[in-house]
Amino acid sequence: WVGFEDAGHATALGKSVLRELDEEARREYLSRHHLADLTPRTITSLPELLRRLDAPPLAPAVTDLEEYALGTVCVAVPVYRGDTPGSLGVSLPVERRDRIQEIRSQLLPIASRVTRGMSLTI
Repeated sequence: WVGFEDAGHATALGKSVLRELDEEARREYLSRHHLADLTPRTITSLPELLRRLDAPPLAPAVTDLEEYALGTVCVAVPVYRGDTPGSLGVSLPVERRDRIQEIRSQLLPIASRVTRGMSLTI
């Protein structure tokens, strides 16, 4: 996963994948990766990150509210190929953050189609 090695905790795409991993895989990843402080909004507390992964307010969508880059917000939803999780997301300028709920609503059916499409490929 692009960016997952150094910023999985800070991006919506990375957090979406982390959320879909089982507890053992999630803790294994987090034990090997420092929660780098990329912006003043980056979550660097492991207990807080785990709490937010377990109960994101827009579940199954996950957000990045300037946690990876100031001036940018992102919403992501899970996609799968078999048991392998991936993520589909949209980034926006922070001035358009009020559209996150609308974009989430549009991403969910698209993610379902992507997952179905990937399950039909060899």
